Amino acid sequence: MKKHKKLAGFTSLVLAACMLLTSCSGGASTSSAAGSKTGSAASASSQSGSGKVDLLANNKYKGTADADMITINLSQEPPEMNSMMCSDTASSNILRETMAGLTKLDENDQPEPDMATSWTKSDDGKTYTLKLRQDAKWSNGDPVTAHDFVFAWLTVMTKKTASPYSFIMLNYIKNGQEYYDGKVKADQVGVKAVDDYTLEVTFKTPLPYALQLFAFQTYLPVDEKAYKAIGADKYAKDADKIVTNGAYKITEWKHNDHVTITKNDDYWDKDKVGIPKIKYVELKDSNTAINAFKAGQLDYMTLGKDNLANMEAQGQPVAKYEADSNWYIEYNVKRKLFSSAKVRQALGMAIDTKSLCDNVLRDGSVPATGFVPSAISGANGKTYGEARGDIALKYNVEKAKQLLAEGLKEEGLTVSTFKPVFLTQDSTNAQRISQFMQEQWKTNLGISVELKPMSFKSAIASQQSHDFDLTLAGWAPDYNDAMTFLDLHKTGNGNNNADYSSKTYDDLIDKASAEADETKRQNYLIQAEKLMVQEDCPVFPIYFDVIDYTTSSKFSGVICTGFQGWPGNYINGAKLTASK
Repeated sequence: MKKHKKLAGFTSLVLAACMLLTSCSGGASTSSAAGSKTGSAASASSQSGSGKVDLLANNKYKGTADADMITINLSQEPPEMNSMMCSDTASSNILRETMAGLTKLDENDQPEPDMATSWTKSDDGKTYTLKLRQDAKWSNGDPVTAHDFVFAWLTVMTKKTASPYSFIMLNYIKNGQEYYDGKVKADQVGVKAVDDYTLEVTFKTPLPYALQLFAFQTYLPVDEKAYKAIGADKYAKDADKIVTNGAYKITEWKHNDHVTITKNDDYWDKDKVGIPKIKYVELKDSNTAINAFKAGQLDYMTLGKDNLANMEAQGQPVAKYEADSNWYIEYNVKRKLFSSAKVRQALGMAIDTKSLCDNVLRDGSVPATGFVPSAISGANGKTYGEARGDIALKYNVEKAKQLLAEGLKEEGLTVSTFKPVFLTQDSTNAQRISQFMQEQWKTNLGISVELKPMSFKSAIASQQSHDFDLTLAGWAPDYNDAMTFLDLHKTGNGNNNADYSSKTYDDLIDKASAEADETKRQNYLIQAEKLMVQEDCPVFPIYFDVIDYTTSSKFSGVICTGFQGWPGNYINGAKLTASK
């Protein structure tokens, strides 16, 4: 809930739940196309193939007492449950269970029918004609029709909506950008309801990952009648102010405490939904979470370094998945403090990322080799990372000092007047990471950086309004292609919180978007990434993470993959177990 993507919200324990989507779908493992890796039932080893994970063997914990419900630590209040506005994983994880798109992902991250029963593609690869199931209902009883998709998509592509994820349609759908700019009318945009149950979608260019996009939250439908009756300002703010069409319904939402979802008996694929209720609680502190798990108040939680060692020492089964997601420093390049690329490079190069991974995270996370995670699929049957190589600027204190001095001088600043504020989340692991960086900057560069911890929701608002100096950000993929990371910092992207703008970078992204030859396309993307990472540095890649987790013996069959990340997918075979 790909998704997004942007604050230190999910590394290891509680951070795993709340990555600011922007590549929304929250953190993740290597996709099937690149060789998926998910946890085994016995330990923190990994297995290839299926994304379904069962942690039953030798499980020490029976879990919560509720007969028909499991409880999961989401760790944060979901900030935006309106699918047209959502850009964080906390919200998108709940939307994944409660909303149905044209397609959904199977346990190998491959798209399969959901609201669409079948589809055909035009000879030029640009137009998809999708037949919708005619028995689908909204939670208020309204039928789900092609018009609901058209309404939602056009709303996303309307400028006044200010959707942070509008780019994922504007960049792809025919005349989407022109509609956003007011140059064409709605009937000229590449999304049309041919009839109530036939949807026609036309892209600007052939899109190899179109069916994956159809499963992404921004491409979900919205009941137009209900949306307008509730009002845009109130829609999706409470359980009774959102209308859903997925495997579960939102039946309770006590803000800043928990969200409860209940199986939807009207969902077409309800036979695969084996857990009647799921309760998402919001425990930010890692010690509180582990104590709750041990006390039988949680059934599923991610594990930070201390709790990981604790579980393994008990012989409690632990699983992990490599996250096809990244963590990076994001600078507000419009602030005078960070208007110099040299200053931005300096702060990144002053951080020993290996020490951070080995001594702070201690969960298998590795120093970043670029902005795009290594295992994302690339051209010619190889991963993108294999073609690109390691392009990250390396830990080099002397070089960092030199760059800082030069950059500050060029901007008329000094070390004594350079006092940036580091926006961070108020969760346990976010504080550990930010404190490590703060100490590195003090020791290696002699600069004082103030930490500004905020709640997840407040931090999102500050990022999206560009109200920060620098922040620790994360991005999880929306689809298995490097573009899901690299179009993020194109000029005008709704999630370009750095406010970075480069004509050269934009041109390379545009060339890649229009290029049919996969090798040439990849080369454009690599050129763009090198420009951003090595020269302009609006972001500084820090690490690619791994998510460690454990469950009670109360349920099995959860899907945890790169595109269905923590806390997993429960609509495709998860079930309560007899061992409870």
